[in-house]
Amino acid sequence: MARRSSFQSCQIISLFTFAVGVNICLGFTAHRIKRAEGWEEGPPTVLSDSPWTNISGSCKGRCFELQEAGPPDCRCDNLCKSYTSCCHDFDELCLKTARGWECTKDRCGEVRNEENACHCSEDCLARGDCCTNYQVVCKGESHWVDDDCEEIKAAECPAGGP
Repeated sequence: MARRSSFQSCQIISLFTFAVGVNICLGFTAHRIKRAEGWEEGPPTVLSDSPWTNISGSCKGRCFELQEAGPPDCRCDNLCKSYTSCCHDFDELCLKTARGWECTKDRCGEVRNEENACHCSEDCLARGDCCTNYQVVCKGESHWVDDDCEEIKAAECPAGGP
């Protein structure tokens, strides 16, 4: 009898867990459908890898803003890709990856182009937006990996340590 009672309680717990799970799934689905109302797929002419876009807004001056926009507004933050709610120009305006993230010999001394992710122009040091390899490629400095290493003869703690 105790075995049968234990089996029945397992069935009841399983059914209850299943019912709660279904309820949660339906809640998320209904909420997602509600959030999607008013959103349209971006026009096929938009060169963007954002699958869903709201064509009524723009990211101009809004890149990576921290305030969440509800429909019909679009988003310009790093979560818009996850929530498929990016504005149609998010990739173009906020993900500036034109010409890559590094300098090449051909890019050294280039005319500043604000579309570039980083710069190899003569004024990039003053503006603080040089590509990470600017000093090595354009100014001829040695790469830190190629620098001589200091020989450590005996282990010692840094100053102020125990």
